Amino acid sequence: MTTKSDMLKHDILIIGGGPIGLSSAYYLLKAGRKVTILDSNEIGKGSGSGNAGHIVPSHIIPLAAPGVVTSALKWMFSPSTSPFGLKIRLDPKYIAWLIQFAAACNEANVDRALEPMKNLGQLSADNFAKMIEDENFDCHYQTTGFLNLYKNQAAFDEGKHEAEFMQEHGIPVRVYEKNQIAGVEPAVRNDVLGGVHFTGDAHLNPAVFLKLLGERIRAMGAEVHEHTPVTGFAVSEGKVRAVRTASGEFEAEQVILAAGAWSSIVARDLQINIPVQPARGYSLTASAIQNMPRQALILGDRRVAVSPFGNHIRVTGRLEVGEFSTTPKPIWIQRLEGFAREYIRLDEKLDIKETWAGLRPVTPDGVPIIGRSPIHSNLMIAAGHAMLGLSLAPGTGQVVAELMNGEKTAFDLSPFGVERF
Repeated sequence: MTTKSDMLKHDILIIGGGPIGLSSAYYLLKAGRKVTILDSNEIGKGSGSGNAGHIVPSHIIPLAAPGVVTSALKWMFSPSTSPFGLKIRLDPKYIAWLIQFAAACNEANVDRALEPMKNLGQLSADNFAKMIEDENFDCHYQTTGFLNLYKNQAAFDEGKHEAEFMQEHGIPVRVYEKNQIAGVEPAVRNDVLGGVHFTGDAHLNPAVFLKLLGERIRAMGAEVHEHTPVTGFAVSEGKVRAVRTASGEFEAEQVILAAGAWSSIVARDLQINIPVQPARGYSLTASAIQNMPRQALILGDRRVAVSPFGNHIRVTGRLEVGEFSTTPKPIWIQRLEGFAREYIRLDEKLDIKETWAGLRPVTPDGVPIIGRSPIHSNLMIAAGHAMLGLSLAPGTGQVVAELMNGEKTAFDLSPFGVERF
């Protein structure tokens, strides 16, 4: 066992080796800082690896928006087809989070979030392109946009309305009617009514990207401690003096908490309110099909994502709020496949290679937390990115590095501060 006396003081210690932690490490190492990462499992193999891999600067509306509560209640009356689930837990913090989330589903919350989310999303998209080119990452990165498909006229009309809203905010969008959609996406079934195409979006294989990023930061000098869960902190005079693990204590000048859905549990001894709850999602990954989609898809009425990754296709969906288990339920894997068959022409039998479940860290207002702890001068929090953890990671990593280096950040981070809760 490594003990405190055996160890030198670290420069920057990052708790969490997912998309946010690895991206923060990348930009800090490029800036000449020394980085140590602690992860409870293996870096790059947690909840960021099995998701849809969408890079979506078009997603500027937060999860907590008008109509979400009504839709969620409606979906719960159709549990076998609902994209939403809710775990019942008699935990006061969880119940308080649910009340806060319901209260935040209003126009004012959307208005507050639009500009910050747009800034972070666009910075991330730009950084993905630059990082992948600079590092020569081969991760099936494609800038073919993100196409929403519709089979229900009311949902298509709502999608068109959202497209107009997005265009007003500078997001590039095209709308395709029924007579155009097969020309844009030949994989669609004949009864698809049309689509809304966010042409500035992209996608990649998240597991491959995170593996390459992990290898790169090791090569840049990062010290990585896997299978090293954090058990507590030593705090005095407004500073985190040491991070405790089963392997010993780690002292650091600066600490970054980027533990995803586990952030509030990891930080339970720090006396700060980090209102992050998990939301479980599922995916299945299969060998490439005969009619591979040309671009990333969202099946509008079902809220299911489809991503083509070279020799594989991935179907992702479901949002189960309050669920900590990462064991996929077979029934939902079967249903995801069934939902995808409703919209695109899958092969008669899929050659399924992997099934997965992961946790999205969600805040009550649907906006990430990025900023310093209000009571610890050397602690930074970067968590709560919900379904956009991968999409927003390189932008978050850049601004975290700028803050750590005492530089002016790319944009105002005050809307992301944990003090808002």
